[in-house]
Amino acid sequence: MTYEPRYERFEAKAPDGRNVPVEFRKAGFLTLGDNPELYFFAVAGEETVVGISGGALKRAQERRRLTREEKIDLAGNWLKRQIEAGVRLHSEHLFLRDEELAQMAGELSIQV
Repeated sequence: MTYEPRYERFEAKAPDGRNVPVEFRKAGFLTLGDNPELYFFAVAGEETVVGISGGALKRAQERRRLTREEKIDLAGNWLKRQIEAGVRLHSEHLFLRDEELAQMAGELSIQV
């Protein structure tokens, strides 16, 4: 069964009722700290980065490796939730650790 990505391009409804267009741009990683993976999105034309803890990913992938598309969706779903909650799109609010990663995986029915 092939995974069908849902968060490469989507809209989120801001608290003020506006539809905010979001589009995935690229992925990368940092070689510092716990080697987080970074997912770059354009949010209404502005670059926004969502990070996923490298340690959290390593623990989540002990049973099976997540696909690129699944990781994009985990980051995209977290970004959508933050936009809809009216959270300031700043790195401290856009970083998934173990708990957030497990929560997003559960919402998307991704086995981790």
